[in-house]
Amino acid sequence: MKLNKRWSKLTRWAGTGALSLALLLGYVLPVHGQTPVAPVISPWSVTTLNEGEKYGIFPLAWYEDGLFQQSIPADKFISLMEGTAKKLDLLGLKKKNASLSFPTDKVITREAVITSLYKLLANYELPAAFEMTGDNPIDYMKKKGLVKGTSAGLELNQPSTLEQATVMASRLVEFAFDTVGSGAEGLMWKVTNGKNTMYLLGSIHMGIADMYPMQKDIREAYEESDELWVEADIINGDNDYLTQKMVYTDGTTLKDHVSAETYQKVQKLLAKLQLPANSFDAYKPFAIALSVPTLGYADGETDLQFAMLTGIDRYFLTKAMLDEKPIKELEGIKLQADLLSGVPAEQQEKELNIILDSAMTEKGLEEGTKLLKDMQTEWVEGDLNGFTQIMTTNGDFGEGEVNQRLLGERDKNMAIKLAEVLEKKGETTSFVVVGAAHFSMKGMVIDHLKAKGYQVQQLQ
Repeated sequence: MKLNKRWSKLTRWAGTGALSLALLLGYVLPVHGQTPVAPVISPWSVTTLNEGEKYGIFPLAWYEDGLFQQSIPADKFISLMEGTAKKLDLLGLKKKNASLSFPTDKVITREAVITSLYKLLANYELPAAFEMTGDNPIDYMKKKGLVKGTSAGLELNQPSTLEQATVMASRLVEFAFDTVGSGAEGLMWKVTNGKNTMYLLGSIHMGIADMYPMQKDIREAYEESDELWVEADIINGDNDYLTQKMVYTDGTTLKDHVSAETYQKVQKLLAKLQLPANSFDAYKPFAIALSVPTLGYADGETDLQFAMLTGIDRYFLTKAMLDEKPIKELEGIKLQADLLSGVPAEQQEKELNIILDSAMTEKGLEEGTKLLKDMQTEWVEGDLNGFTQIMTTNGDFGEGEVNQRLLGERDKNMAIKLAEVLEKKGETTSFVVVGAAHFSMKGMVIDHLKAKGYQVQQLQ
């Protein structure tokens, strides 16, 4: 089966670790991130779990304990039901009962899982669109495609595996959100030129559960697209090249390249975060400067690994791999790595000191974490004005040497590439995922495309 081959290919990259995600997921260094473990799951469940794992209804650790394909134990079953209920509560529907009870038998059957999920849904006062008109739980769940049998049928009396239960719960969440027209709204634009169509989705590179499921319109735009464009393919790209650019390879360490004062600041920050004193010794100043803001995120309530694995870029890259949709790069890891590492050593140290001084203030890292979470919230709500205000208030984006290097010229070049796609002969639909700053700020990609005469419309 093609899906088996695609999943086999995908798992080869699942354990590449934090460093392989550094460019687009907050430049996280492995000092504070754990290497993901390739999950042991069935090919038939992969596509659904790529969605469901991001809903926050079950912990990612379930992949790692080796029990995913075994019978679901009662404690995990209760945890899954509670997580699913918490996600459904976000729909804002009125509940009939404040709490529900679920089976705690030693063996949880498929029927028990199906009826429990139905019970969760039926506990809300549902709009007519749900068409819950008296069907028994099994028939309703089957009719809505939330339950799918095997060649032997539904096998209701058989023990449910953890994998089966999680897949059904994930389907229920997507179904409920789609039926009420809910989901993260994101920041997306539609660009047309003749018969060519391009969807531009602004990305947040570190995710939260509220970003999923996305509005159905976003997912459908991806589905109807012929190709996926990203800044850099962080799954299949040359991550070894990035690694080499981020670290010293000549036997020296950070201490040999920065002043004693700068190195001491690094040590103070590590001590503040209760990390080993030599954690950053192998890394160049630019790599540390870009990683420090995420240290506060790692120290907060949100799990860093979850944040990394739920970035919008990685989500669509994974989908494209599973769908065998062509993946194309606007820049690539090599270009971005060269851009970041090519800054003179003196300037790298200067920028590192600015970051360190900010991080060492009383609320330095906490403020950075709040800023990221505020941006995530604005993205979920589809509030372009709110998102733009955060970016301009906290960064003066578009001005200054650093921002010009990380944004300015890059936006012009990305717009040129996108224009080439829009000018192709024939009919092509493309889905483009790029950091939201590149789309939301004035004078960047969107404005460049408008200046070229294309029809550009923000989708809300």
